[in-house]
Amino acid sequence: MRLGFAILIGNEPAWCVGKSWHGLVRCEMVDPKAVLSGRMRRGVPAGAIISIAISSICLAVFLGMFLMIGGLIFIAAAILSLITLIPMLSGVMALDRLEPEPVHLLVTTFLWGAGASVILTLILNALGEAIFHLEPGDATEVIETVIFAPVIEETAKALVLFGLFWFRRHEFNGVTDGVVYAATSALGFAAAENVSYYIGAAADGASSLAVLFVMRGVLSPFCHPVFTSMTGICLALATRHRNPAARFFLPLGGLFLAMTLHSIWNSAASLGLGFLGIAFLIIIGVLIIILVIVRVDRKRTVGRIQACMTQYLPTGLVTGTDLTMLSTLKNRKQARKWAKSTHGKSGFNAMRDYQQACTELSMLHDRAVDGMVPAEKFEAHRSALLALMQMARDAFLGPKQLNMPMMNPPFQPVMQPPIQVLLQPPARPPMQPPMQTPMQPPMQPPMQPPYQPPVQR
Repeated sequence: MRLGFAILIGNEPAWCVGKSWHGLVRCEMVDPKAVLSGRMRRGVPAGAIISIAISSICLAVFLGMFLMIGGLIFIAAAILSLITLIPMLSGVMALDRLEPEPVHLLVTTFLWGAGASVILTLILNALGEAIFHLEPGDATEVIETVIFAPVIEETAKALVLFGLFWFRRHEFNGVTDGVVYAATSALGFAAAENVSYYIGAAADGASSLAVLFVMRGVLSPFCHPVFTSMTGICLALATRHRNPAARFFLPLGGLFLAMTLHSIWNSAASLGLGFLGIAFLIIIGVLIIILVIVRVDRKRTVGRIQACMTQYLPTGLVTGTDLTMLSTLKNRKQARKWAKSTHGKSGFNAMRDYQQACTELSMLHDRAVDGMVPAEKFEAHRSALLALMQMARDAFLGPKQLNMPMMNPPFQPVMQPPIQVLLQPPARPPMQPPMQTPMQPPMQPPMQPPYQPPVQR
């Protein structure tokens, strides 16, 4: 099947004829990954590539250093670190299902935490000891643990977050994004740090290693993510603030909170089990607050999607059933399952891209309302997202029509005639009406009404 689309690049329409997309429909100029990321071409930005390269080198240096120190013990330490890292990282990614962050940015953030921030911490710790003439002793250990470590480590982990804030600010669509990026960096740092601690504990015997693994890997693996999430949340809040003072002081306040929590935890560990128990309860309480904030933010995001997509009902690209499907993660998953059952992996990919395009379009409107997107860029990205939504609908509502398995609640998309023109932008955001560019209706053979489950007699 071949299909043409008109999309706006700047103010000029560009026509293209598609080839096979996910096995069904594709427009060569409408690249789903590029459109969803806000670019006209897919690819990893140069800044992310440089950061990944530097962080990877730093991680290799760190692991090589401790491999020489620990020998075969290094393998056991690495395995114990991964036992904690994998489920924790999976949990963080589960928070990111509604509006997933770009994979290359998550990789950049994780490698920065595991590589660059660890090496930077080692260098700054050594400089601090040299500058302040710290000698080995109990008082020195307290100063390093309670003051130096929280300040240096939280700053090192947060540098990548500030980089995202400066250069990829549009990726912070809510506090959930701040938590996800912050926790990803912190988990990378914790994984590398655990390797060094486990190697040191193993030198004192297997029992010391076991005790340390229970303390760090089982009872408190969430500490570093909780600390750094303070910075991530405040950066996300500052992104949408129009007050310059708030944009400046909120990130610094978040970083100070991260350092404070980190200092409380480290100081309690040196004061005995009683104080450690109190600190543990404080960290658990903060963790619960973070999860509640993320849940509230998810509900808010769903509400924003519903409000934005309702304005596009007249285009036929969104139906009332689609609004229900987009409202919960469960319904989205059922819709992807249905699309896969009717059109295989091609339909699954098309439904996934459609869901993400709807979400990104809602986020784009929010950024425009907050003054973060120029009118011309808003219209170009909006037009590309609308073209992607049309293309995806044509794919998962393709000519092959099968009875849909009954689900609770049932997902039954309604066929609408394809959009003929790019409509005027909705009431949000107020801006000049875009150039109306006619779109070719897709060349499709006549289709029967889709999704009609058999009636029980």
